[in-house]
Amino acid sequence: MRDLTDRSLTSYLGKKMPGWRDVGVAGLHRLPMGASRETFRFDLTYTDETGPHSLQVILRRDPPASNVDSDRRHEYEAYRAIHGHGIPVPRMILLEEDASHFDGAISLAEDLRGYHNSEYQFQDPAWADRLPHLAREMWTTMGRLAAVPVEDLDLSFTRPATRENTAQQELDYWVASLDSHDIGPEPIIRAAIRKLRRWYPVATKLALVHGDFRAGNFLYDDAGDLKAVLDWEMAHCGDPLEDLAWSMTRTFCFGKNDLRSGLATREEAIRLWEEGSGMKADPDALAWWELFICVKAQAIWNAGTHVWATGQGREIIHAYAAWWLRNAQDKAALELMGKL
Repeated sequence: MRDLTDRSLTSYLGKKMPGWRDVGVAGLHRLPMGASRETFRFDLTYTDETGPHSLQVILRRDPPASNVDSDRRHEYEAYRAIHGHGIPVPRMILLEEDASHFDGAISLAEDLRGYHNSEYQFQDPAWADRLPHLAREMWTTMGRLAAVPVEDLDLSFTRPATRENTAQQELDYWVASLDSHDIGPEPIIRAAIRKLRRWYPVATKLALVHGDFRAGNFLYDDAGDLKAVLDWEMAHCGDPLEDLAWSMTRTFCFGKNDLRSGLATREEAIRLWEEGSGMKADPDALAWWELFICVKAQAIWNAGTHVWATGQGREIIHAYAAWWLRNAQDKAALELMGKL
């Protein structure tokens, strides 16, 4: 892919936004984050009829190959759908789907700088006293997202769902992804799929499911207050228990202990989610979604492995998926099926 430069972005924005004059781009650089999209940061200045403006901007670009089958419009519309409904997210600025400009579709959003988003920071002893507050911020926000009425949101960007079909629909989707990125036998995950197909839970309600709500995908300040939820590229209409289950998978116990997402025990995470959502997490349904998460996650790790093995990309995260994440997900599945 061609390099993004201050000059190319300045030229593009000057033509794309006819009401903008004296467009300036400075400090463009790529951030070392994300496995599915390229993320850049820059400072933007321009003048319009209301006067001069100065913005800090995040640019996301779709690469030729990714571990997630999504695109710029999907994530862009997910942000727009939830913005203003009580869940803090960055404001969207621009969507460009014509890949010819930068060898990939791009989106621009406000850059909320000065905050943290590293899940590994939770292992620092200096942050130990703030973990309970961070856990409350994370899971009560997730609960509030679950409580937002779907009829208040424009979810036309994603596949429709019903309370009755969402579990089977999501399983079918990720099994198809697993099949399309076949990298060899998957006896453990195939056993999990067989177990999941014996029964499908009916969702208590439909919600906008973030799809990747975990530590590392939200911004927080020095006090541990959550400032914005990021990375909505897997957002869809579905059962909100999926988000809760995803956040608690063993793969995200980054401290190699029992703290889910590196923050709280499973029981505490569920309690906080119930507090934020005003709902009860049905134990049988949640157990189904926790095992489902192993299938979904393995499909994602395998897609990254496929990208690496076929030479479509050389991001180190794809090699990491092939090595550590796939083994960790197998172990998590075995534990949930009572085989470990």
